[in-house]
Amino acid sequence: MGRQNALVLDWLEHHDGLTTAEATDTLRVFRVSERIRELERMGIVIDHVPEKTVGGARVIRYILCRQPYG
Repeated sequence: MGRQNALVLDWLEHHDGLTTAEATDTLRVFRVSERIRELERMGIVIDHVPEKTVGGARVIRYILCRQPYG
């Protein structure tokens, strides 16, 4: 797994999701959608949840899906 993928996955494991702006500002990951696709190809399940910012812009929040124990 690459460094940026590891950063994104770690963030998703410890926070309530990640937007492109957050990834750019906080993690310095500029192509978060590509990192998300790569993680999904590895079998990690990530929800793509649309939301609006305070200013009315539409963005996607990527949220790690937790598998129930069982």
